[in-house]
Amino acid sequence: MKTLKYIISLLVLPVCTTATLFAQDTIMDRNVTVEREYKPVIQDAGKINSVPEVLEPNVEKTAPTYSEFNLPLNADFNIHTLPAAELQRQKRREPKAGFTRLGFGNNVNTLADFAFPIVNKPDIKLDFLLNHYGTFDSKAHSVTKTSLAFDKYFNSFDLYAGLGGGHEYLKYYGNNFNRANSITNLDTLAASVAAANYLEQDLVPINRLPSTFSVSNLANDSASNTFWRFNAFVGFRSLPLATGLRYVGEVKYSVFDSHNGLSEHMIKTIGGFDTKRENNRLGIDLEMDNLFYKSDNPALSNFWNSYTVFAMNPFYSIERETWNIRLGVKSAFSFIHGRPFSPSADVNAEWKAIPKYFSVYGGVTGGYSVNTMDKMFAENRYLFPDVRVKDTYSPYEFFGGVKIKPIYNLLIDAYVDYRRIDNQYFFVNKEYKLTTSSAALAGADSTIFTNRFNVIYSGADHLKIGIRANYNLRNLINVQFKGAYNKWDVSSEAYAWNKPKWESDLSATVRITRNFSVDGNIFVEGERFAKLGDMSVRMRPKVDINFGASYSYFDWFTIFAKVNNVINNPYQNFYGYDVQGFNVLAGAAFSF
Repeated sequence: MKTLKYIISLLVLPVCTTATLFAQDTIMDRNVTVEREYKPVIQDAGKINSVPEVLEPNVEKTAPTYSEFNLPLNADFNIHTLPAAELQRQKRREPKAGFTRLGFGNNVNTLADFAFPIVNKPDIKLDFLLNHYGTFDSKAHSVTKTSLAFDKYFNSFDLYAGLGGGHEYLKYYGNNFNRANSITNLDTLAASVAAANYLEQDLVPINRLPSTFSVSNLANDSASNTFWRFNAFVGFRSLPLATGLRYVGEVKYSVFDSHNGLSEHMIKTIGGFDTKRENNRLGIDLEMDNLFYKSDNPALSNFWNSYTVFAMNPFYSIERETWNIRLGVKSAFSFIHGRPFSPSADVNAEWKAIPKYFSVYGGVTGGYSVNTMDKMFAENRYLFPDVRVKDTYSPYEFFGGVKIKPIYNLLIDAYVDYRRIDNQYFFVNKEYKLTTSSAALAGADSTIFTNRFNVIYSGADHLKIGIRANYNLRNLINVQFKGAYNKWDVSSEAYAWNKPKWESDLSATVRITRNFSVDGNIFVEGERFAKLGDMSVRMRPKVDINFGASYSYFDWFTIFAKVNNVINNPYQNFYGYDVQGFNVLAGAAFSF
C-alpha cells in the first residue's frame, strides 16, 4: 500500500508543480528526456584511445536500452576522423602520462591531438585536451577544440568543473540551383541583372518578415562562416556505486556564436535524486534551460530574445536480478513561446529470460527536445545564419526488442521503434522568388535555391526496424554491424527530406601481430530525396569505404595511415555539397 501511495504521488506531482510554475513570472528552458547517466568527467590521458573531444560532462539524458541502435548513423562529415592509433606498451612498463598525434594528407587534410593530465592523483584529476581536424582545399572545413576538466573525489560524492572552447571554420562551397534544377552561378547572374530582386520563401517569422534581396546581395553574401563555442560548468554528484541516496546538481553556461548570424547563450541547470523505497527506487530528475539570443544586426535577424523550458521526470523503479520496470512521467513546460505543456510517458521494462543469453525489453516513452543553435548547426553547418529551429515534441514512442548471445563473444540486438513527432524539421535549400519583372529572368532563373539551408516542418510518424551485432575474438578480431530500415509517413510533404530509407554500417579491426593492426569501415545510406520548390530530387546513395593500418615501432611511438572514400563516390550529405573524394591521411602518435 505504501508503494502504491508513492507511485500515485509521483504521477500527480507534475500537475501540482505546473500551478506553482505558472504562478511565478520566471523564464525557463529545456528538453524533457531527463533520465540521468553517470559519465566520468575525465579519462586518464595516458589511456586515451580515441579522438579527444571538448569535454562537456553533463549528466546527460539516457535513452532507452535500444537507443544505441536507433540513432542515425554518424556519417554526415565531409572528412573522416581516425580512431587514435593504439599505443602498444610493453608489459610491466609504467604507462606514459601524455599523448599526442599528428597527421597530414592530400587536400591539405590535417589532424592533431594532444592530451596531458596536469594533475593525476587517485582522488583529484585535472586534464588538458586539444583536438583539431580539418581540410583546407576548396571544400574547406576545420574544427579545433580544447578543454580543461577537473575532478575531486570525496568519500560519498564527486565535485567536478571545467572549461571548454572550440572554433569551426567552413566554406559554403555547395552549388546554387534554379527552378529547373540546373546549377546557377550567382556572380554571372549578377553581372547581367544585378538589380533584380528576390523574396525569401518559407520563412517562419519570429521578429521580422521575409526580406527582399538583389542578385548582387545573394552573389556577394559571405562565402564562408566561423562558429565559436564556449562552455563552463560546475557540479557535484553521488558516486556511481552509491546504494542509498543518489543525487546530482550541475550548472553550465555555454555560448554559440555565428560570425555571420546570431549568438546563443544558454544557462542549463540540472538536478535530481533517487532513493530506496522498500527495495525499489523512487526519484525525480529536473532540468531547466534558459536561452538568450542577440545579433549585431537585429533588424535583419529572425530570433527569439529569450525563453525557457523546464522539465521534470518523476519515476519509480523496480529492480530485480532477472527483470526491472521503470514507471514515470515526463513533463516539459515552455515559457514565452512554443508549447506551454508537453507531457509524455516514461515506462520501460526488461526481462532476462535466460540470463547472459537472452533478454526482452520494451516500453512507451516520448519527449520534448530543445533544438539549440549549437545542436542544429552541428547537425547541418550550412544552415542559413539566422535560422532558429523550433523545438521538437514527440507525444509518444513505442519500442521493443530482444538481445541474444547465441555463441561466445557474439551479441545481437534487434529492435523495432515507432514514434509520433508533432513538428519534425527537415532541411531544404533556401528558396528565393523573383519579385521584379525582367525578361532576362523570366525562365528558370525566376526562382533560386541557394547553398544555405532553411527548415520546414511537418507532423510525422517514424517506424524504424533495426539490428546491431558485435563479435570480439580475444581482442584480436572485432567486428561491428548496425543496420536499419526507416519508414516515414509525413503529413504535409511528399517525402521525409534527406532521410534515408536504409542505413547500415560495418566496421572491423584485426590485430595481425602484437604491433601491427588493420581496420576497415563501410557505411551505406540508401534512397534519399531533396526538395527544390515543388520538385523532389533523388540523391545519390551514400556508399563510403575506408581502410587503415597502424604499426607500433616502440612502446611510445606508433605510425598510422588511413585511406578514405576508396571508391571516390561523390555522394552528398546535403543537396549541392559533394563530399571529399578519395583521400589519404598518414601520421604518427606519441606517448610521453
